[in-house]
Amino acid sequence: MIRRSALFLAFILVACANPEANQLPQPTAWKAILIAGDNSEPAFDNAVDAMAGKLAGYGLGPQDIVVLKASATGAQAADMANVAKAFATFGPTDSEGCFVFITSHGGAGRGLVMKAAPGFLTPDDLGDLLNNSCGRRPTVVIVSGCVSGFSQGKPMTAVNRMILTAARSDRTSFGCNANRHFTVFDECLLDGLDRGIPWAAVVVRTNDCVTRYENEAKVYPPSEPELFIGYSVERLSAF
Repeated sequence: MIRRSALFLAFILVACANPEANQLPQPTAWKAILIAGDNSEPAFDNAVDAMAGKLAGYGLGPQDIVVLKASATGAQAADMANVAKAFATFGPTDSEGCFVFITSHGGAGRGLVMKAAPGFLTPDDLGDLLNNSCGRRPTVVIVSGCVSGFSQGKPMTAVNRMILTAARSDRTSFGCNANRHFTVFDECLLDGLDRGIPWAAVVVRTNDCVTRYENEAKVYPPSEPELFIGYSVERLSAF
């Protein structure tokens, strides 16, 4: 209950500080980049495949979804050249929104593992890519990895962005093993994501699901997913 209240408090403080006039309109369509940065377990590939399936069911066409994986080769490999190209050719129109989902292992102070790079995708890297590709369009970024710190500070945070991470910047998340089809956070996110509901509701569903798992599994310390909501997208709905 404390963790859920804290998440709501962060949302309310951002929302109340800014007038209705600053809200961006709901996008007419979305462009998506989905990245599995590591292939040490199948859970990362499984998550981006499942997310791509959900987005297709919400009406996004093949031309609207880019999937990159550490396990892939050629143009589908999640190396830095292909990541940069994906963002450079993202191409959302002024009425479209940007959706980015990245799942991988994390490194403290370094970001997310990009095994095909090899190296890390840092918050600075991703912030710059978003600035150049999505600009001021409504943008939702979900970063699924331990100790990543992607929800804190420039250049990641912006008034037009909603950012959800799987864990606090100094905490681990759970379920990165060969015995699970998805990581805990990714499974909760996929279960909680429904078209047309507010993104804030998706966040609450995901957070509650993670909390239930951690309580039942008696894992400690809890992952405490982090949330940043820019005031221009506080009422944004999912797809």
